[in-house]
Amino acid sequence: MTSEARHRLAARLGDMRAPGSFSAQLTGAVDDLDLEVQGVGALTFPVPPAQAEQLCRLARPARYGRGERTLLDARVRDTWEIPKSRVKIDKRRWNNTLRPVLDRLGTELGLPPGRKLKAELHSMLVYGRGQFFLPHQDSERGDGMVGSLVVTLPSAFKGGDLVVEHGGQSEAYTARSARTSASFVAFYADCRHEVRPVRSGYRIVLTYDLTLGGPGATAEWPPEPEAVEAAAGCLAEHFDTPGLRADVPPDRLVYLLDHEYTQRGLGWSCLKGNDGRRAAVLRAAAERCGCDATLALADVQEVWSAYEPGWGRRWQGGGRRRRWAGWDGDGGDHDEDDEDDPWPVGGEADDLDAYELGELVDSSITLDHWVDEQLDPSTTNDEVCASTPSVDLRPYSSEYEGYMGNYGNTMDRWYRRAAVVVWPRSRAFVVRARGSALWAVGELSARLRAGEREEARNLAATLEPFWPRAAASGDGRLFGAALRVARTLDEPGVAAMLLRSFPLERLARAHARALAALASGYGDDWVAGLVGLWWDDERRPRSLAAGLDRRRWVASLPGLCQSLAGAGPAGASVANAIVVAAWRWLAGAFDQARQLPRPSQREARLAELAAPVLGLLRSAAATGSSAVRDEAVALLCDDREEAAELLGGALAVVRAAHRLPPAQRAEAGVDEVARSCARRIEADLARPPRADDDWSVALTVGCRCELCQILAAFLADPARRTFEWPIAEKKRQHVHSVLNQGEAPVLHRTRRTGSPYTLVLTKTTELHERERKARRQREADLAWLRSHW
Repeated sequence: MTSEARHRLAARLGDMRAPGSFSAQLTGAVDDLDLEVQGVGALTFPVPPAQAEQLCRLARPARYGRGERTLLDARVRDTWEIPKSRVKIDKRRWNNTLRPVLDRLGTELGLPPGRKLKAELHSMLVYGRGQFFLPHQDSERGDGMVGSLVVTLPSAFKGGDLVVEHGGQSEAYTARSARTSASFVAFYADCRHEVRPVRSGYRIVLTYDLTLGGPGATAEWPPEPEAVEAAAGCLAEHFDTPGLRADVPPDRLVYLLDHEYTQRGLGWSCLKGNDGRRAAVLRAAAERCGCDATLALADVQEVWSAYEPGWGRRWQGGGRRRRWAGWDGDGGDHDEDDEDDPWPVGGEADDLDAYELGELVDSSITLDHWVDEQLDPSTTNDEVCASTPSVDLRPYSSEYEGYMGNYGNTMDRWYRRAAVVVWPRSRAFVVRARGSALWAVGELSARLRAGEREEARNLAATLEPFWPRAAASGDGRLFGAALRVARTLDEPGVAAMLLRSFPLERLARAHARALAALASGYGDDWVAGLVGLWWDDERRPRSLAAGLDRRRWVASLPGLCQSLAGAGPAGASVANAIVVAAWRWLAGAFDQARQLPRPSQREARLAELAAPVLGLLRSAAATGSSAVRDEAVALLCDDREEAAELLGGALAVVRAAHRLPPAQRAEAGVDEVARSCARRIEADLARPPRADDDWSVALTVGCRCELCQILAAFLADPARRTFEWPIAEKKRQHVHSVLNQGEAPVLHRTRRTGSPYTLVLTKTTELHERERKARRQREADLAWLRSHW
């Protein structure tokens, strides 16, 4: 199976190692270091205690960065920092020593031949007795930054060891007291490191940012022919073997590298240590077997079963959650407010390392920031492999979740890694299309312009497995491009596949000509079927339906219909199909609104439909769809007693249309709706007002059960205001529910004496207040109708 090939490939690449390490140390003379500090003067070496104390007096407490913030906390970082602006170094003299040291350090770090390290001064630090810096990771601050350099100047001190760790390995560097030599320690930027407490004296250091440059700026490790041959064989097998969960081979291979990189620091010639050598082999192997390759950043999340230290595998309660997040050691221009800081200082961040991990429960990998190509960010287990498992690396964030009753203890761990992504050129279209649907449609368009229609059809057909997701999330540009390509393909089935998954709400006036061309090419029946698919709510993902407002789109429909009608008979046919489907949807929306149990909900929902109804009426008028207009007007003018709730919705439509020109109102049938509303209101006002002693309540909800029949009899009785009803709890709950849903002006409380308890129903004076308020509103509505119509 494909898993065997990719894991063999990862094992072979894992056996390849660059001739260097993640960190290195050298010593060098300081004869060429002419260093002055403003306020202290030129430093002498070894730096005497009196001069070190002067440095401390003009320094400031060093801050550290975590995420987007710069913090000051002596429990995490306790050292003095001298601003770079106060430090002056004769670079010409110092480079006589620094450059040869950097060349040797580059070799020790495993840089490919020809690569050069460049150093840019970042800060000057002084560690006094007891001062330290907890384990941390430097941020890559500039383009091309790959690491850090710590130069420990000659002075008398003890302790202050620099410990550097990566991939489960660590190195401790001790800078012993010396009169004329300095310690140079370089390490990659994604290495965690710490400065242990100084026991005596003063440890004085210069810190540098390391970047790659020089004549070898594009140099890479030369791939070994034997290794390339073996890797090419694994790739060929991987892309020829069906995956574990599918009957087709995977389209990609995603090989995770060991180091972290920033967006600015990711590139083929910027890979660190073993990553560079392995990537060079994989890239050459891809070329040999007809594949393309690119680099991306990978965000890895793993969920492990886990146990607190000392608890073994026993049951744990409490659901305790603990979290730590990695942080930067340099600081920056961030928010300095650290109140209520959740960071567990004092070394507690690392206590999550003591948790015992059990089994891998779940994992996911998301790719982003592609170097050469924009591909699909999602991955599958069948395409991912790594020489170094993520669990062997340092996560940038962890979260422990204790036992919660329905699942066991778990540890979530997040990692940032780089990845080499490989895919066969024969499948390049599909692989790239997964990452950019707009690119895919553009490529189809280019093939069609070149006269390669059959090739374009074949490529378009390969999009079908993933196109619904791509189309549903696409914007108006993608929809417009797909409409044009669908027509030029001249293949009804493939064209329908390209278009059917787009959300209807993406249709705009700009698409009118393309829609008309589709109708002209494929016929009215084909377009009507496509429009029906666009209106099918059951095919819409819930997440998409929540983000798009169909009511607003229908309200704006007249503009699209007018443009379609102006595009000739074919466009008018499309417009008519859209109007017919829109009315079918709106009629269903009216039915759903009328079935809502609460009167206030019905009224609000019907009012929300006013704008789309007006849009439909105007669209029907613009397209000559008189049957749709007449049917909609008839619904709004229904004066039957059982349709009384429609009056509010009809009035809302009339109010929405009153600013339209009179001719448009008449064509859309709004005048007829306005006259109907006036007649119904006049008839309603002609009825005598409710008498003060009339306590009858109309309730349209409930069922045919015995309880509802008894309740209805009480509510309909104009003489009864109260009703004491001894019934059991479940029956009381049913009555409560009916009264609440119907929003009846009835107080319903339980008197908790006797058995069963007594439900006391009392009709309130709100009954008469509602009647008076409704009558005043009807009078105002009638006055408004008479003044505007």
